Amino acid sequence: MSQQNKLKELLDENAIDIGAFCACLAIDEQLASDLFTGTKKLSKSLARQIEQTFCKPKFWLESDNDTSGGSYDLFG
Repeated sequence: MSQQNKLKELLDENAIDIGAFCACLAIDEQLASDLFTGTKKLSKSLARQIEQTFCKPKFWLESDNDTSGGSYDLFG
C-alpha cells in the first residue's frame, strides 16, 4: 500500500479531514495536500511524527505490508 493510501486510511480510521490532520500534526495544509497527492515526499521525521500521533507502529508508513489486520487508530 502506498504512503498516500496509508495517509488517506488514517483520515478514514479517525473520521477526520485534512484540516484536522494538519492541526494534530501542526503542519501547513498545503504540505498535507502535497503529501496526500504524492507531489511532495514524506520526510522520515514527519513519518515518525504521524505514526506516533496516530498510534501506528514505527515504520508503518514506509512498510509495503498490508496492515489492515492490526489497526491502532487514534480512538481505538
